[in-house]
Amino acid sequence: MESIKEKTFILNESGNQNGHDTAFLEKKSETFINVRRLDIDTSDYTDHENYQFLWIADGVENITVDLETIPFYQNTILFLVPGRIVSLKFSGEPPTGWILSFSRNFFKNQNLEGLNIKNADIFHTYEEMPRIVLSPKIGERIHSIAEMIAEFAGSEIPNKEVAISALLRTMLVYCDSKCNIKPAFGSNRQDLHIVSLFKHHVSRNFLKYHRVSHYARLMNITPKYLNQVVKRVMGVTAKSVIQEQLIIQASRDLKFSSESIKEIAFKLGFAESEHFSHFFKKGTGKTPSLFRNT
Repeated sequence: MESIKEKTFILNESGNQNGHDTAFLEKKSETFINVRRLDIDTSDYTDHENYQFLWIADGVENITVDLETIPFYQNTILFLVPGRIVSLKFSGEPPTGWILSFSRNFFKNQNLEGLNIKNADIFHTYEEMPRIVLSPKIGERIHSIAEMIAEFAGSEIPNKEVAISALLRTMLVYCDSKCNIKPAFGSNRQDLHIVSLFKHHVSRNFLKYHRVSHYARLMNITPKYLNQVVKRVMGVTAKSVIQEQLIIQASRDLKFSSESIKEIAFKLGFAESEHFSHFFKKGTGKTPSLFRNT
């Protein structure tokens, strides 16, 4: 049987399906799922555009997501939203595992009613991420499902998108009981939709808009109502969600770029670098320069 290292399945807006041997996509509007095995020659698994379902059976010492190093346990699954800087430190042995990448539209269009993981983009924070440790038996099943998804993605079978969606949902059902995403008691579908949309707008506009009122205007609701819903669902204020996104981006830039603190402050929408330094220290307990040098 052919050893499938990487396959991408694309469902474009006209409904035509095509299989590709590369993850490169010319049209960001396309809905797709990319499947690839872990490769010891590749330690960086960052994806700025798509969700990632990272399953690691063995062969890894630890996982670093942004600035957090996570201890590795066999059969670990991480559910990652776009933009997280992900790197793996391998143990020396060939790693066993898969990475499934899929567009926001693909994920949102799945029938995930009743599953906590449906709300992963709502509860995904800097300090914590959807993380699952499976039993070896379930890990073997996840491996088999990933192989089947890869096989369908590289085939010309008619209506293969139906099979791929069903297999992905089966994988998520296996994981859901172990998922650490737990919606707040009493959260309803409308509240979850509002928070998900708010976080989506924040992820795309936080460099430009720092005020809750800006996002409330985009969503045609009042700032007070937006804050009430976010507080009810997430247990934090809407303002803190915006600030968290700024802290995440600032931390990445300070650690992984050569930009000056003044340049980073300007890029993040701060008119004065002193204002940015005060904001960053209040959020992290360290000045930008101290954070960069430690």
